[in-house]
Amino acid sequence: MQKRVTHLTRAFLPPTTSFISNQIIHHERYWPSVVYTDKIESDLYRKIASLYPVYQAPHGIAGNFLCSRFLMFTRSDERKLMHWIEEKAPDVMHIHFGVEAILFSNVVRKLNIPALVSFYGHDSTSFPAKFHGLGLTMLNRKVFFNPAIRLILAMSPDMQAGLVALGCPAEKIRVHYFGVNTLQFSMDRDYGEKSIVRFLIISHLEEKKGHHYLIDAFNKATALTNRKIQLNMAGDGRLKEEITQHIAKSGATNIFLQGVVGYGSPEHLDLFKNADVFVHPSITSQNGNKEGIPGTIIEAMSAGLPVISTFHAGIPYVIANEINGLLVNERDVDQLSAAIVRLAENAGLRQQLGNAARISAQTELDVHKKQQELEMIYDELSGQ
Repeated sequence: MQKRVTHLTRAFLPPTTSFISNQIIHHERYWPSVVYTDKIESDLYRKIASLYPVYQAPHGIAGNFLCSRFLMFTRSDERKLMHWIEEKAPDVMHIHFGVEAILFSNVVRKLNIPALVSFYGHDSTSFPAKFHGLGLTMLNRKVFFNPAIRLILAMSPDMQAGLVALGCPAEKIRVHYFGVNTLQFSMDRDYGEKSIVRFLIISHLEEKKGHHYLIDAFNKATALTNRKIQLNMAGDGRLKEEITQHIAKSGATNIFLQGVVGYGSPEHLDLFKNADVFVHPSITSQNGNKEGIPGTIIEAMSAGLPVISTFHAGIPYVIANEINGLLVNERDVDQLSAAIVRLAENAGLRQQLGNAARISAQTELDVHKKQQELEMIYDELSGQ
């Protein structure tokens, strides 16, 4: 009989990310079902909803208000949700994001089905300080020391150390990165000399992605090299207007900001295909928010692109400086501009780093390998 896992998450599913959908779609020995609280229409949502049972947890104005504002379910919503999960009879429940684990904590405790929680970034960095430290109190009471939550998954050793510092028992943490469908982004690439060397970043427009420093560094690099270079910034977010104004004030004519592209769409793949270098200068934001491991970096590596990024969070665990990419210090415009110039002027280095990146992604970071590792964790958790 096939084993079963129920995934519990809030947004289902953001159209520009794949970390949750990859874990659902690529199960091999477990049959998934999905509980979500916010519906976001996308091709990923429609695909998963057509294949597997899905359930939207809150109902009505009161239910949605409690869920979104207080991370709570009404008693009626909780009973209905528990009944739905019991009907699916999962061997294990997988909660995505530490914040959502607070929301689902009573449900998993009452059902007493072995559960694990994947942390992804903000939930272990900026969230604990929210509400004057109440975020940390809730994580400790409802997640770290919840007897039904048997394991906590951290993306990298950096995140593992951060969780221990927050009070999570070290023995409860397992390092596991979810992986990317590298075959989806594998493509032929021309590493020859180009009349214009094209740089690309795909990300949400938020502080921790480092767009402001990238704009300044790219302007400086433009003045330092005789090569024609161009930067395409794809994404959307709350800093869109601020970033648009920053580009305008810089006077740059070779930096372009475009909107969101559908994940895995022809437009998405074309962005990687038409680029020569991927750059993603992540930083720790003012409120302490950090990355886990940005999925777009692994996608770019899978596409054979050389990557410029930063010594930040889990990134150094997938990019070895000077071996399969270039890393610079956070917020260091001089280092970042120097790396941009270096790859703009050296096609051989672009090829060397891009080929190494592709091999690293395919052999170490592919979702199929990581899914097998994840399902072994499920086996351990469920005692099978």
